[in-house]
Amino acid sequence: MKSNKKTSREVWYFLKGLLGGYKKELSKIIFIAVLGSLLTVVVPFIYGKLFDLALVPNTTITLLLSLIGVWAFLSLISNYTSAKTTALGETLGAKISLTSESEAYAHFLTLPVAFHKNKKTGEVLEKVSRGSWRLQNFIEMASGFFPSILFLIFAIVIMLVVEWQLGLIIILTFIVYAYVTFRMTKPLLKAQRKMHRTFEKRYGEVYDRLYNVFLIKNFALEENEKKNFHKSLIRKALPSFKEATEKFARMQHVQGVIYNISFVLILGIAIFFLRDGSITQGEFVMFFGYINLSFTPFFRLSGFYRDYKRAAVAIKRITNLRKLVPESMKHGNKTIENFSGKINFEKVSFNYEKGKEVLKEISFGINPGESVAFVGESGVGKTTLSELILGYYKPKKGEIFFDKIEISKLKLNWIRKQIAVVPQEISVFNDTLINNIKIAKQDANLEQVIAAAKLANAHDFISKFPKKYNTLVGERGVKLSVGQKQRIAITMAFLKNPKILILDEPTASLDAKSEVNVQRGVEKLMKGRTTLIIAHRFSTVQNADKIVVLDKGKIVEMGNHKELIKKRGKYFELYSLQKGIN
Repeated sequence: MKSNKKTSREVWYFLKGLLGGYKKELSKIIFIAVLGSLLTVVVPFIYGKLFDLALVPNTTITLLLSLIGVWAFLSLISNYTSAKTTALGETLGAKISLTSESEAYAHFLTLPVAFHKNKKTGEVLEKVSRGSWRLQNFIEMASGFFPSILFLIFAIVIMLVVEWQLGLIIILTFIVYAYVTFRMTKPLLKAQRKMHRTFEKRYGEVYDRLYNVFLIKNFALEENEKKNFHKSLIRKALPSFKEATEKFARMQHVQGVIYNISFVLILGIAIFFLRDGSITQGEFVMFFGYINLSFTPFFRLSGFYRDYKRAAVAIKRITNLRKLVPESMKHGNKTIENFSGKINFEKVSFNYEKGKEVLKEISFGINPGESVAFVGESGVGKTTLSELILGYYKPKKGEIFFDKIEISKLKLNWIRKQIAVVPQEISVFNDTLINNIKIAKQDANLEQVIAAAKLANAHDFISKFPKKYNTLVGERGVKLSVGQKQRIAITMAFLKNPKILILDEPTASLDAKSEVNVQRGVEKLMKGRTTLIIAHRFSTVQNADKIVVLDKGKIVEMGNHKELIKKRGKYFELYSLQKGIN
């Protein structure tokens, strides 16, 4: 119960916050809805009176035609207000849901790397997209339901005035209808939540397969994945959909039974009232006009309640996403004027999982413009060091300094503007070459882009494309070779012109010719910059000013290549294994 109350409060505050920016649109919808409801409630009263007057012999044709004209006019205006309310409600629903969705996506981008590593992107995006759709559907439903409820209130008052006994029977019918609807909607919603959880999981799996389409093709697994899709979506997701659909159909059946029984009961009693003169023929016709119109909002009631509950779940998911603290909020607001590029680690320890330390009391310093390589077996923490510098994670113990300021006190955006990363696996957007390069500096002009590309040895191959810098690279850069993508990454780094450079083995996947081209660009890029080299190939670290050897999360050796070879320690052991020295 407390959980439901808490959810209702969250939904209310969320909607209040969203609707606050649309007061003008809301006021317009409410005004038209009230006007339309008042006009609609007058229509059955008029044709009831018209029916009575038509049976009176001395009623003039002029009066009858006047009433018919008023009836027709009010009906037309009522239909217009109804259509206008629906249109405005749908537009407002779309505005609000798209605003909510865009804010959720924007917030999604600000979340820490740990969140993105632990969550399936497809699953999260499906939640946000479906949540946005549920919210839009609820607002649209509410915009149509609100005038119906107003009409119902007005109609019940008139029916009680005309014939209170029939009015009470109708009120009792509505109470029973509402009670049954609420009772049967709860298990329906439970089944639908189960269905949505199943679909989220399955779509997450499907998205993962589609994202890795080249892996599937490389191993000729298309037919196998076709079977997996069928198993995932049909065998596992369909049963939950079937369960929810059956519960919904059962509820609709019961609602129909209540409506039909009550309608027959009211009709029978009304006929007896008509026979004994308790009501006139016009009032009889008017009464059933109100009954037919009054049941419309009750037919919508279950849909409205269901949409509200669905929206509540969707909103809770969106608010839960928003509650996750953006990584920038965990950093200070300082910047360093004339930052030299000096980095210091002081007794830094870090673990991704409790009890499994990746780094243990790491201490070292990197002077401005110095190149430092980190070597060691896989899993010793080389990449983790770069992620700590980028602010993806915070040390569990110890401190990291830029110049003399601890980095958690620095602005996260400022930190990342000082750093360029040339990774082993390059990520690019399905856009033109120039737009991808300009990610590094969005206000750069073509001349600056070309200058950076020349420094990175990328201009020659770009110039050979028919559209040159306006060439579309395809999804994940499929139109570029690995070496070309590496040179694009180096171009971006030149354009960014950072103080700190992180090289995550950028030549590891290249052939000999591409490696030479990339290595030339890297050497030019390193000049005058503080450079961290995460190395797997020892050919890339031999010229580094300093080599840090990691083993089991600790620094076991430090020095340049010649010094470490002479020590014949861990570095010599790793170097010998790679070079095949006995």
